[in-house]
Amino acid sequence: MEDFSVRHRRFVANYFAGKVKELHFQLAIVINGCDQSLKIFTHGDEISRGNNRAVLYGFSAFTNVIQTLKDSVKTVTNEQLDWSKISLLRHGSFMHNVRNAATHDGNPVINGWADGRYFIATKIIRLDARNKIVEVPAPIEDVRAICLEFAKDFCHLLRETLLAAESVDDLKESMFDIAAVEEAFANSTLIPDFARELLANTRDELRKV
Repeated sequence: MEDFSVRHRRFVANYFAGKVKELHFQLAIVINGCDQSLKIFTHGDEISRGNNRAVLYGFSAFTNVIQTLKDSVKTVTNEQLDWSKISLLRHGSFMHNVRNAATHDGNPVINGWADGRYFIATKIIRLDARNKIVEVPAPIEDVRAICLEFAKDFCHLLRETLLAAESVDDLKESMFDIAAVEEAFANSTLIPDFARELLANTRDELRKV
């Protein structure tokens, strides 16, 4: 029987595109919130709390998807995508540190607003896993520019890393497992009778896949 670690690797590879789309989704929320803020400010109106929350919460989710993709790359390619490499990207070191601040400390990170734009107004000070004080300098760019520039560089790095692994044999095999499907059909209350009958009638053909 095939080692589950190999199948797991294929599962993660199969999920990867969805996580990239999630990165784009969260990025779009942040950018849309930033654009709306600037537009509303230009018109002399008041920025809503909902817009502020979209930017703050969207940014936090954005940083966490970055971590997920980083970890997934390791599973898929067997090559570690170190934060040291990500830190070389535009705003890479900043994104690493604020991801830790947001995830481990609950820090909202975005704490400044001026002329319709969101900023990190002051440096962030926190303790790392070794109780060492870490100071994260506040970038001069606004949140919109930071996210767009980092996302462009990060996605380019992901592409290069994945292209280097396209010849991996384990990833060329199908992730389909008839035994797993049969188990799911047997134990799930959500499967309708016609689907169970269809599986029973096509089981032999499916085993050839």
